[in-house]
Amino acid sequence: MKVILAKKAGFCMGVRRAVETTLKTVQHSDGRIATYGPLIHNPQVLQLLDERGVDVLSEIPAQHNGTVIIRAHGVPPQDKERLESAGARVQDATCPRVMKVQAIIKKHKKEGRATVIIGDKNHAEVIGLMGYAAPAVHVVSSLADADELQLVGPYIIVSQTTQDEQSFQEYSARIMARFPQGKVFDTICDSTHKRQHEVRVLCQQVEAIVVVGGKSSANTQRLGEIATGMGRPVFMCENEADLDLAALGQFDVVGVTAGASTPTWMINRVIRQIEAVPGRQEGPFSRLIRRLVWFLLMTNIYVSGGGGLLAMAIAAICGGVPPLAAFTIAFGYLLAMHNINRFVGLNFQGASGRPARPKAGKRGYALEMHPGKINDPVQERFCRHFCRPILVLSGMTLVFSGALVWQLGSLPFVIFIAMSFFGSLYGSHIFPHSLQSLFKVKGLKEIPGSKTFLVALAWSLVVVILPCWPVLSERGGVLLVLGLLMLGVIYVRNALFDVFDVQGDKMVGKETLPVCIGERRTLQLLTRILLLLAGLTVAGIATPLPMAGLLFLPGIFLLWIFVSMYRKERIFPGLASTFMLETTLYILALSLGQGRLFF
Repeated sequence: MKVILAKKAGFCMGVRRAVETTLKTVQHSDGRIATYGPLIHNPQVLQLLDERGVDVLSEIPAQHNGTVIIRAHGVPPQDKERLESAGARVQDATCPRVMKVQAIIKKHKKEGRATVIIGDKNHAEVIGLMGYAAPAVHVVSSLADADELQLVGPYIIVSQTTQDEQSFQEYSARIMARFPQGKVFDTICDSTHKRQHEVRVLCQQVEAIVVVGGKSSANTQRLGEIATGMGRPVFMCENEADLDLAALGQFDVVGVTAGASTPTWMINRVIRQIEAVPGRQEGPFSRLIRRLVWFLLMTNIYVSGGGGLLAMAIAAICGGVPPLAAFTIAFGYLLAMHNINRFVGLNFQGASGRPARPKAGKRGYALEMHPGKINDPVQERFCRHFCRPILVLSGMTLVFSGALVWQLGSLPFVIFIAMSFFGSLYGSHIFPHSLQSLFKVKGLKEIPGSKTFLVALAWSLVVVILPCWPVLSERGGVLLVLGLLMLGVIYVRNALFDVFDVQGDKMVGKETLPVCIGERRTLQLLTRILLLLAGLTVAGIATPLPMAGLLFLPGIFLLWIFVSMYRKERIFPGLASTFMLETTLYILALSLGQGRLFF
């Protein structure tokens, strides 16, 4: 099924700021952490924060030792003062857009003006704004409220930042017609404006709309109301389990949008679930192809096959081991390492049927949550059902690959064993206590950004160096160039997948490159790396094997296009984008395979 994702779906700036503020506080604080009221209106995010030790205060205690985070919706100023008086360290995560409305209200209150708030009476943001405007404050939630409103003297009209723009214009115009001495401030957030406009445009491109978000999220519900008003069938869901898959199967093109408090990883879960649904006009052959692609991606056979073909092509160019041996060495190692890292340590019921026991952190919450459990429900179910046979297959291929490396000599075999050892134990606590206390990490996994680089290094060794070991002394220059190019290409590939899952990785405390430096900076860095790799291809001309590096140009160019399209929000994470990204390896292998025509 074809899925079109709205560009503005997911976290708005204010919600992202509140969540990241809370996660940074969790990371750097050893004391008690709580939010005053739910941080945002999304139950999945709140559950994960709870698992990371963040409590929710429903009322202000007489005394509180620890940090209290003000939720994104803001609170009345009196509540903030009471929290500080109780001894709490108050950290304000109020959305800057809400702060702007608060400032407008405070300014005009000093001038003696009353405040009219157009919004939902019981919404947390409106309650907070009322605290700034009291006692001369009125809330308008409907046309009836506007008609019943009684005002004396000057006043201002402001809006809840997530209010429907058409309703705001209609209500404020009616109030101003009755009481012309007022001032109107359109305080609806720009993100809300764009999100609502976008869903109207999206309705013209699709047959049905799926709106992802918390049931208590006002802006999420409004998106559904807008789509309904546009005459499209609307499916509201908090997560992929809420989807009516049978009903969705009646359509070929479905649009997906989400409220401002919906995390990207939840949107990705819903998209992957919808993509797995056969479209109305999808034939048996198309369905078979789609399932085959899905199987190859889930088992890591597709990506490992790409690595094997790359090893074959490079070995053929450089005169290394026979092509089949080169393919087997790379394919066996990559299949084993990718699957071991994906399947081992999963924090859900595995083949044994027994739930894994989470390890307690410094505040007693689970630290070993698996990112796949958050980012991809289809992968999660596959892992749950096929963990044991996939691991057995991976172990067999690793042994067979090692046997071929053994024939190359003792040194390459030692390198292979070391790579396998550290690759298999990447997620384990392998450092001794002395190093743990010195560097504040227990294993390779906890070194920020380590996986992106170490996986790329392993690819470079197993795809370039080991298959060409017999000619390493003769053609060390060209192999160094090819190894560096391979390292860069796989580094970009790995980092892109990390970008796809950045929000889910943040929630589970995974230290990937985008988590450490941010999504935007990561994409900028990847663009620069690709430009550097394109420059390095010139080095291939100066080696004993002319043009060797230039054969990498098609793969580098395709990755640059992929990064550029993602930066411009023209593609989004899902089965199709994953398949396209992995197919880059096959195109690169085909390009390198042409090297035999020149050398």
